[in-house]
Amino acid sequence: MEKRIYHTAIPGIRTALFIIVGCQWFMAHAQTLKTGSLKYLMASNGFNGCIALGKDIGTLPYGKLTYLDGDSRIDADSCIKYAYNEPYAFTLGDSIDLDMVAVRAYKDSIVNIYLFFNLSDAYKVLKKFISLYGQFTEKPDNYSDIYNWNSSQVSLSLRYQCKADLGVAIFTCKKLEAEIEADKQRAIRRYYKQALSLNY
Repeated sequence: MEKRIYHTAIPGIRTALFIIVGCQWFMAHAQTLKTGSLKYLMASNGFNGCIALGKDIGTLPYGKLTYLDGDSRIDADSCIKYAYNEPYAFTLGDSIDLDMVAVRAYKDSIVNIYLFFNLSDAYKVLKKFISLYGQFTEKPDNYSDIYNWNSSQVSLSLRYQCKADLGVAIFTCKKLEAEIEADKQRAIRRYYKQALSLNY
């Protein structure tokens, strides 16, 4: 009986250790990186050292992903969205609790990481990102709360939605984003070629 309990507990223990060690490794190496710059955004390549852009979705702990809003269908970009149900990931800095963490995968590779937070924490989130990644590189519209950090490999967009009383930060892997666009263009060309061949 004790052996059975021990063996069923092993996967959960392994998952917890993986997360703890991964986060500690990131934090140890993050100390050598210079915060407050886009280089830090590129080197971090994700969120909290626990979710990395471009990595296989299978690298996230087993059993911690569920389909976002229960929807398992692919979106217009052939991506699937997942909610990441890991309590360790639900903090941004020391005083910001996130409402939800989600990821979007393309061909099983993580292309986006979404951090959802309460609008009351909007200023704290902006301040935290500026301390980590430096001044935002773009504010597309002076009349809406959108702040973008663009590097050659990773982008981050911080957006506030007053009507929903919600804010979201979106990390994006630019290489995968370009791959999605290229695949869409190839699919469009194939479609038109097929359509033309049917007409002649």
